[in-house]
Amino acid sequence: MTPAELTGQVRTHIADLADPPCALHASVIAPFVNLRRAALADGFDLIPVSGFRDFARQLAIWNGKFSGATPLYDASGRPLDATRLPPPQRIGAIVQWSAIPGASRHHWGTDLDLIDRRAVGPGYRVQLTAAEFTPPGPFAPLAQW
Repeated sequence: MTPAELTGQVRTHIADLADPPCALHASVIAPFVNLRRAALADGFDLIPVSGFRDFARQLAIWNGKFSGATPLYDASGRPLDATRLPPPQRIGAIVQWSAIPGASRHHWGTDLDLIDRRAVGPGYRVQLTAAEFTPPGPFAPLAQW
């Protein structure tokens, strides 16, 4: 991969999958499709809620958390008030859950945030917190799988 691909500046290494819709590194598509097929056989509708993220998207996530506009959590998943933390502590809290822009493996198209679509109803807002993936969270069976 080139430096521009590694840092999410370009998407020349990315392919778009139609079902389920997502963007992944071209060499990740076949393994993901195989994993999805195995999950379906065991009763899970495995879908990515996030795949490839370009630099601008990662920067928006980072800035939202740094400014307090989007939720910020401690290592245990408890909410934090970003505006009450000095910048070094705020950065430490952000990197518990989100990569620094330019340093995210989502830029590579190889990291995915996955859920079981069958576990939640329409309109459910995925948070990707530990509470969702441990009992009695909706994705605990998938995490156990």
